Amino acid sequence: MYGNLYWRKWYDESQEVKKLFSRLINASPEEVSLIENTSMGLNLAANSIKWEPGDNIVINDLEFPTNIFPWQVQARKHGLEIRVAKNRNGRLDIDVYEKLVDDHTKVIALSWVEFSNGYVHDLKALSELAHTHGAYLVVDGIQGVGALKIDVRETDVDVIVCGAQKWLMGLPGTGLMYIKKSVLDELEVSFGGWLGDEKPFEFAYREYSPVRSARRFELGTPNFVGYYVLKSSLELILSIGINNIQNRDLELAGYLIEKVQDIAKIASPLNNGKPESPIISLEVPDAENIVNALWNEDKIRVAARMGRIRVSPHFYNNEEDIDKLVEALRKRL
Repeated sequence: MYGNLYWRKWYDESQEVKKLFSRLINASPEEVSLIENTSMGLNLAANSIKWEPGDNIVINDLEFPTNIFPWQVQARKHGLEIRVAKNRNGRLDIDVYEKLVDDHTKVIALSWVEFSNGYVHDLKALSELAHTHGAYLVVDGIQGVGALKIDVRETDVDVIVCGAQKWLMGLPGTGLMYIKKSVLDELEVSFGGWLGDEKPFEFAYREYSPVRSARRFELGTPNFVGYYVLKSSLELILSIGINNIQNRDLELAGYLIEKVQDIAKIASPLNNGKPESPIISLEVPDAENIVNALWNEDKIRVAARMGRIRVSPHFYNNEEDIDKLVEALRKRL
């Protein structure tokens, strides 16, 4: 309708998202970059690390492909070793990583919350392990940010990347990447884009001079519509308070466990019967077909993951929603 009449206003609005997100994770806006999605952010990070012969990368066997493939590409390209931490009954405790990490480890890459079963990594312990050996901790945060509280200063992660379409209630095609300020200058500038320059609105021919902030990873025109949506979502999350959201999400997950445990096995790691995250994985026969029936017949939105049903209540849900799910499952199990 407007063409590019309000382009600069839209751009300035999109930059406000970084201020809101930095408040949510306790970062500085200069440490936050707007990205298209989690995959793009992880690839930007992976391509910016200064790899050396003999380096290794530690990942794990519960990861979504988004946080596996970029590292495999780098390993093939630079002749690196990939080391895979193997889960034990859905858990990946710190001792599993301690056996794999050494002074040649350049990156530990993992999800804060694992997509399939909701296991929550101890980021503080992992960052200490990584930094003891001179490695970076690179985190896929999409399954946790917006539902659980994270403080990047306290956990001391180096990079955290998340798309906006899950707990942050944004649209596909928008995301955010945090890069610790002290790490930024250690990374290669592997991609050049006009918005990543120190003076993005000076268009004459010149030498590229990447800005000394995470904005250097913003290469071209952002998804303005998506960032308008995300701005509103972040304002809502901050107005409610992430502590309140976390408490409510875990309360709903606990209610689900209580109501469903007599008809389905809980496949998510629990602490004294309590959920670690709002992602609850249920072991049931024929999960794929049951999920299809729940979607098409009951209008209940859950996911089939790893041969199980994954349920992810957020603060806008309530106990009645979970009761409807449990009743629908009883009919089919």
